[in-house]
Amino acid sequence: MWKTDNPAFQTIEIGGAQHQGNPQLSFAAKAAQEAVIAARAEPIVKPKSPVIQSPAFESVVDAPASATFRPVTQPHAMAMGVVLELRNAVPDRDGGISVNGIRIHVDSRTRAIAFLHHLALALEVRSVSIELGEEGLNAEISPESVRFEIVEGRSLEKHEPTPSELRKELEYERRRDLARRRGQWLPPESFYPEYDHHYSGKLSLEVHNWADGARKKWSDGKRQTLEGVLESIADGVLYHLHFDKARREKREEDERRWQHMARRRELQKRRGEREQKRIRFLAELAAYQREAGDLKVTIANAATVIAEGNPEYRRMIEWAEARLAHLEAQNALGPLAANLRSQNLFPENDELYDPEGDPP
Repeated sequence: MWKTDNPAFQTIEIGGAQHQGNPQLSFAAKAAQEAVIAARAEPIVKPKSPVIQSPAFESVVDAPASATFRPVTQPHAMAMGVVLELRNAVPDRDGGISVNGIRIHVDSRTRAIAFLHHLALALEVRSVSIELGEEGLNAEISPESVRFEIVEGRSLEKHEPTPSELRKELEYERRRDLARRRGQWLPPESFYPEYDHHYSGKLSLEVHNWADGARKKWSDGKRQTLEGVLESIADGVLYHLHFDKARREKREEDERRWQHMARRRELQKRRGEREQKRIRFLAELAAYQREAGDLKVTIANAATVIAEGNPEYRRMIEWAEARLAHLEAQNALGPLAANLRSQNLFPENDELYDPEGDPP
């Protein structure tokens, strides 16, 4: 456990995880928890920027819950892409700025950039990278990736028109009345919105991923800031990634096991088919041998009366002799072995052999 002088951090919160969900996913929860504990055992990396409200700040773990970070001029390389977009973002009429994965007020831009810098540092020591993707911010331990976003709370309130907006509206009404008297029509116009968005200054970070029993969202509150729970956030992101990793590996292992069992069952099926062919082959061989034996007796008995027999009887015996010659040829070792090879009934290297035996 990482030691800290701040009692609030003596208890480790592993991604907010309290596994009370599907017991079939307990393996993933356990793997994710073990990954977080292992990361906690690594040496602490001090952040490059001190915390404003804690001059004696030694590590991110020791940050007070209400801490905020000093502005940064050189953001972490992993956060640089989104930082550049934030810096170049143009505020809308409500002062809001948005990039993929972030929606905040322009006044929160400096704070968000500093937070992203420190989040990148915290994730880096956990071997997690950050990148700005098409759908937003991604945290990644390849091939696993989870999307997260940072948003500022806002409320929707009825817009109070300014004097300038009211003047524009009155001027438009005057022009529209004049046009109506002339038999003309002016298209409707709007000079102010019906509602305004008011930003609260409170930020939240949410991981858009499903991990059974895991915390997904952290927010500014009465007694804490996102900066003050940075380690919990980083642990939570790591938890989600390893939860997904455990599930992926389980799916892959199940798929390998299914394919292996399917192959064994296919071999079993083919062995059964070959066994029937072997039985038929031996049955035919035995039938040929019995027939050959019977023909030999018949031909031997015919020898005593063939001189007195009629032409039809002699022709039958001649056919029997030809049939016996054919059967003896089939039963000869050379043709018999060739027939066995062509049907591959008793191969030296058995491709249908299953060292595990018959599958259940």
